[in-house]
Amino acid sequence: MKRHEDHRYIEALRNEDRGLINEIYKNHASQVSQWICKNNGNISDAKDIFQEAILAIYNKALDPNFQLNCPLGALLFTICRNKWTDQLRKKSSQLTVRTEVKDRLYNDPQINNTLEQVEEAAIRDNNLEGTFLQLSELCQQLLTLVAKGIAPTEIALQLEMNETNTVYRRKKACTDRWRELFKNKIA
Repeated sequence: MKRHEDHRYIEALRNEDRGLINEIYKNHASQVSQWICKNNGNISDAKDIFQEAILAIYNKALDPNFQLNCPLGALLFTICRNKWTDQLRKKSSQLTVRTEVKDRLYNDPQINNTLEQVEEAAIRDNNLEGTFLQLSELCQQLLTLVAKGIAPTEIALQLEMNETNTVYRRKKACTDRWRELFKNKIA
């Protein structure tokens, strides 16, 4: 893919060019701030999220092979939107985030494809999370311990199972149940 003309901002981050970095803030911070404020946040939240997004892009810019192939504003906004959505989710808020931005932002097909992929991943993650919560408490505990890399013998002790084979059988049953719930959710 051809790199976008905004790739100069990636170079600015690599070279710590304060002038262009200030231009990034000047051109894009207010849009992110307005969106976060409209979606249950405040100016302080917006500043924090914007800074986190800049750091994320800076970390990517450190990779000499990284090339920006879309407008920087679209990438920044997508990162900010995802970070803010995650933050709202972590607060266990029942608030909904507006999604009208996609159409309003850019009509570039590359951006729309990226946004659609991000949205699909978020929906899939929400479905996985939602169906996980439908599992029994024992299944949730077991799969969480497995995901943390805890040894089966330790899991058997923690969950008061008679033997390690029980852990393996329950893990398979829980995984199968979760898969079934997930398939029914997306069907």
